[in-house]
Amino acid sequence: MSRRAPHSRSALRIARFLTVLVAVTAVVVGTVAPVTVATASAAQGTSVNLARTAGDPAQTGIVKSSLAGFSAGNIISDAVFTNKSTMTEAQIQSFFNGKVSKCQSGYVCLKDFKISSVNRPADAYCSGYTGAANESAARIIYRVAQSCNINPQVLIVMLQKEQGLISHTWPSPWRYDMALGQGCPDTAPCDPNFVGFFHQIYGAARQMQIYMEGKWFQWYAPGKTWGILYHPNASCGRGNVYVANKATAALYYYTPYQPNTAALRAGYGEGNSCSSYGNRNFYNYFTDWFGPTQISTFTVSPPTVSGYVLPGQRVTATPRFSPQPQSVSYQWFRNGQPIAGATGRTYDIVTSDVGTALFVRATAKSPGYRDATAESTHYAVRSVTVDRAFGAGREETAVAASALAWPTGTRTVYLATSQDFADALSSAPAAGRAGGSLLLTRSASLSEVVGQELRRLAPTKIVLLGGPAVLSDQLLNQVKSVVPAATVSRLFGIDRYATSRAIAEASGASESILIATGTDFPDALSAAAAGSTARQPVILVNGGDSTVNAETRAMIAKLGAKKVTIVGGASVVSSGIETSLRGLGLTVTRLSGGDRYGTNVAVNAAFFPASAPRALVASGEDFPDALSAAALAGRLSVPMLLSEQECVRMNATDFLRQRGTTAITLVGGPGVLTDDGVKQLQLCG
Repeated sequence: MSRRAPHSRSALRIARFLTVLVAVTAVVVGTVAPVTVATASAAQGTSVNLARTAGDPAQTGIVKSSLAGFSAGNIISDAVFTNKSTMTEAQIQSFFNGKVSKCQSGYVCLKDFKISSVNRPADAYCSGYTGAANESAARIIYRVAQSCNINPQVLIVMLQKEQGLISHTWPSPWRYDMALGQGCPDTAPCDPNFVGFFHQIYGAARQMQIYMEGKWFQWYAPGKTWGILYHPNASCGRGNVYVANKATAALYYYTPYQPNTAALRAGYGEGNSCSSYGNRNFYNYFTDWFGPTQISTFTVSPPTVSGYVLPGQRVTATPRFSPQPQSVSYQWFRNGQPIAGATGRTYDIVTSDVGTALFVRATAKSPGYRDATAESTHYAVRSVTVDRAFGAGREETAVAASALAWPTGTRTVYLATSQDFADALSSAPAAGRAGGSLLLTRSASLSEVVGQELRRLAPTKIVLLGGPAVLSDQLLNQVKSVVPAATVSRLFGIDRYATSRAIAEASGASESILIATGTDFPDALSAAAAGSTARQPVILVNGGDSTVNAETRAMIAKLGAKKVTIVGGASVVSSGIETSLRGLGLTVTRLSGGDRYGTNVAVNAAFFPASAPRALVASGEDFPDALSAAALAGRLSVPMLLSEQECVRMNATDFLRQRGTTAITLVGGPGVLTDDGVKQLQLCG
């Protein structure tokens, strides 16, 4: 380690005189150092020994690769220099323990060093100190840092650069006596008032505040350019330095030399005969051990809160700081008061929260950054009712949804197969436009429960969706016998796409339509619910095609459509299809998300932009219950959200909260939506 570059004789005499005078009498009659702008510096003195000590970085294995961030005029910011909260006493002790694993026999290393401290009165620079017997070095440093508002890391670094005490394994008593070189010029004995470890720490910390005050020491005053020597030998020259802040000025009062190019190039090593190392090594140790010497600021945005804000739910905070902080702490509040123990990223809402407002406060921390705090929006905690519409199977669940939608019956019923999604996907919008019910059935025959629902509804018109290969003629005859007064017909085409066009055409003209892929069901389910609610037909296409085929173009023209909403991303419905639709002069909007759940929320957000007091939740893993929910959504004019088996995705809970939903119906039995009540609405993950 390189010892602190020495003060010159005359500068040290001045500093020592002022230090003693301020420390002992607290009366100073004037400033005696030169204050000439641009060329003022501490007076030069005789050449002194700058040899390495036992704390030499080269001997302790420390290698510095670059000092690219070093600025002679801003070695350390005021904010970092005076941040007394960077380390606790325990953290300081742990740091010492980590630097010396074992001390040489017969010596006491800093980690084990203890000494009795003495009382010090409070003054303008420190808040005083109550002496105690047998205090550890870590405790003294911590207490002095708090008293004098100095970063304990600064004192630790100074102990290393002055006497190598942090890493020394055989420190002699004199190293503790003159630990920081406070009041100990290299050319004269130490001032008796500052001999001893405690006196060194307290005296140096207090002296730094005196330096920064700028009342008695002004020859490196911040905001001006000063000619600062490279070495006590004046023939080595000086360089002009704009001193940017008080802390940097204090370091120059303490060690009045700047490193030359050779010293900076050497890292921790030796430069040349005109090199000095004190302020260079301060920067080296600080940045290697504790991070940047400058304080930066985070870009802050309010944290978001995801989840449904109601009892039994877990909400999750997502902080928004840039750059990413090293750590983020949280505190949740109820009606402006901190909630005891609620200090995690998540919070589980309890019944007593109903009727209150919740918010979270996030605090970001990173080395070299000023702590930043951001507060989320305040969220009103509501109660919510959750019920369930379901049956023993998919057909029974469709019946339960039908009974909820049409308690007194309806004139029109659509029948779709419960075994496959293809023909059924366009049926919910058709039912919505016709003001009719949608029931699912097996292909070959009519079950008793579906037959009973048909009799209860007493329709005058029943439409089977699909040809005889999908819904058999035997089934058709059974339907006629169950409701003999009803007219029974079919809608179908040669494939699922032709069937969806036939269903759309039968529904009548529409200025707006939805398009979804017919190769899979998830996005088409979201389209079906939206179409049912908005009374818009859904046309299925082969999403992998590069363009819209002639039959679909003809159908769009026959419907008189001018606006098209594509449901699903480009990997589901190709960009070529979108381009060809625009080529027809249509206004095209695409709604999509990262997956089926994201697309579902995007669709609901577009069709329910303001509020949604009620909503349906159905499984996104299979089509039957969600198809029944889609038809029910059209009847009730409410959104249908897709859910995983045991939880709801974050974007869905956000939608429910943002739309003020207070009544929810789960469509499907425990086999598809496992939990009852608000538990099913728990945020996934």
